[in-house]
Parts: sequence; C-alpha cells; structure tokens
Amino acid sequence: GFSYWRDLKLEVSNDVLIPRPETELIVDIVSRRFKNKEELISFVDLGTGSGAIGIALALANPKWNGIATDINKNALEIASKNYIKYSNKSNLKFINGNWWDPLKKFKGKIDLAVANPPYIPQDTYDELPIEVKNFEPRNALLGGEDGLDHIKEIIQNAPIYLKEKGYLLIENHFDQGSRVKKLFIENRFTNVM
Repeated sequence: GFSYWRDLKLEVSNDVLIPRPETELIVDIVSRRFKNKEELISFVDLGTGSGAIGIALALANPKWNGIATDINKNALEIASKNYIKYSNKSNLKFINGNWWDPLKKFKGKIDLAVANPPYIPQDTYDELPIEVKNFEPRNALLGGEDGLDHIKEIIQNAPIYLKEKGYLLIENHFDQGSRVKKLFIENRFTNVM
C-alpha cells in the first residue's frame, strides 16, 4: 500500500517497484551536479514507477520541468497521485510509453535523464526470494539474460534526446558497472563515471 522513501510516503501497488534506499543516490548525485536552484533544467524520469525519483527532483527544484514516463498506465496513475499529494506545482508531467518513445518532440532538448530500469539478470531473478517475486512486478526487475536489455536501449537512444552536454544517470546491478560504462563510451558519452 505505502512505502517511505526519502521524506516521502508513496503509494505503491503490485504495478510498481517498491523504491529502495539505494535509489536515493540518484537524487543525491543530481543535487550535487546541479547546485544552482535558479538553473532552468528539463529532465526526464524514464520508467518512473511510483514516481519516486521524478517527484523528489521536481519538489527539490521547482523551476525545473520534468516528464516521467512509464509503459504501465496503472503505474503512471499511482505516480501522478503521489505527485499531487506533495505538490500544487505543475513542473512534472506524466506520459505513457516505453522509455524514450513518448518523447519524440523533445529530441535534443533534454538536460538530464534519470532511470532505474529493470536490470536483474535472468539467473539472479530465478533465485530471488518468493517474497520479492510475489510483491514486485516482474517487468520492473528482469533485465533479460544478462540484465542489460533495458539499459542498452536507454543508453543507445539517449544521445538523440539529450542536449549536446546532457546527462544520463542510470542505476544498474552491482556487478554491471564496467559493462555499463563501456556502453556509455560506445554511445558517444565523454564523461563517464
């Protein structure tokens, strides 16, 4: 029904991933990089789920304009409700669609993209405890055979949508760092950490 994340109490269901404390690092990294609260930033939260990341960024940066996407309409409803609960602003919009697909009119216009995509490899998913499998949507966890299916898609398409000096911040499995870094470099990203 509900999950506490950062300073938010978020509605969750079996349509969304329960936000994890580790994902808070995405918001912390963005806050360190974009310190100027007056800067006008356009951002996207790809695969928003409960809306945790997008909502935290929109609340912390009221001058930013954000879009949260999700392939699941039920997840978008939950994310939208979560946002309305905490804000009377309109700096975060919700659009149904898979990753970048609903953002065609924003090609080359996005300063920052964040994502916590499904990244669990198949063999790891098979071994997950039943209490995780029963309460988390499979499509929010499973990232294909090596866990990189969605990460590859997001990274490969990012240069089309990001501004020339845009940023992509993506969460991945603990043992995927070197492979994910290689994907960034292969797709024209120059400052990869």
